[in-house]
Amino acid sequence: MDCDPLCEPAPAPELNIPDSECTVDVRVMDTGTLLYLNPELFWQPKLDGFDGLHAPVYCFLVSHGDRHVVFDLGVRRDWENYAPRVVSVIRATTTITMGTDIASMLEGSSLGIRARDVEAVIWSHNHFDHTGDPATFPSTTELVVGPGVRATSWPGYPTNPQGTVLDADVQGRPVREIAFHGEQHLRIGGFDASDYFGDGSFYLLDAPGHAVGHICALARTTAHPASFVFMGADACHHAGVLRPTTYLPLPKNPPFRGVCPGELLAALTKTGRHDTTFFDVAEGPIFHDHGAAMETVRKIRELDASEDVFVVLAHDLSLRQRIPPFPERLNDWKARGLRPETRWVFLQDFEGAVKQHAADRAH
Repeated sequence: MDCDPLCEPAPAPELNIPDSECTVDVRVMDTGTLLYLNPELFWQPKLDGFDGLHAPVYCFLVSHGDRHVVFDLGVRRDWENYAPRVVSVIRATTTITMGTDIASMLEGSSLGIRARDVEAVIWSHNHFDHTGDPATFPSTTELVVGPGVRATSWPGYPTNPQGTVLDADVQGRPVREIAFHGEQHLRIGGFDASDYFGDGSFYLLDAPGHAVGHICALARTTAHPASFVFMGADACHHAGVLRPTTYLPLPKNPPFRGVCPGELLAALTKTGRHDTTFFDVAEGPIFHDHGAAMETVRKIRELDASEDVFVVLAHDLSLRQRIPPFPERLNDWKARGLRPETRWVFLQDFEGAVKQHAADRAH
């Protein structure tokens, strides 16, 4: 579903992505796990009538010929065996509807790619809903993390009783921390980048703010014309943090029957602007560096403006059951029209808020 905008969009910024003939295969791995996201913790301002949602956790299998990496592991099936400090946080702040795990999805698929074939597990960051259980992969599988993660994560539990990851996560396993500065320094849009395979097919991006060493990824899914999948991890937790913008203003026909854009804006915003995002990332414990998080989101909005980039946030409920299920590839997202079809689906999350606004106004 795509809609005409209320005003003329501003031109998308130039991203300056280097040309390359090389691509990777991208498969979204939705384990079936759902997490409750409390709006007051993740985005602001508070919106009456929108009480949060039970969100998926997307991970990715990225294949470069016979080389395979997994970007994030989701929630481990036996989450009660995370570090005690993490288990306490889970019980206090969310609910988990548990699905399966990434290694089991690989073992049970028809791809012929098994956990033993994965050369590296990449953690976007060290929070429980992304770290999974590395022990489900062989000890030869490398763990790749962002800047500063090793120093802030290990020693883990039980060596450090207050640890938030486990000693077992890295025991006997090679760990590599990505450096985004040096001789091979790259810029993709506004992001510092690292070319993982060295051929322009898959970039890791420095995306701080949510957590120490938080990283995103950009995968080249076609070469002619070039198209990309952006793996947003937890840079933000709802598409209303990314849209609308001057590049992607609110559509004339939002996906509510009988609701006009003016009513939608009146219910959802205090500014009444159709080119300003509904939310920003929340101030508070979820984003340890709020200023850096806001800057990261600004950079993602620029990527999101490009018709050649398909943005997939780790917890974007609006994409569920609309993107190809594992083990299908996401590479042909552009030919399928997935970006225009899904761009404004998130507005359906606000149906309760629109109805509540109308009821309040009637009184």
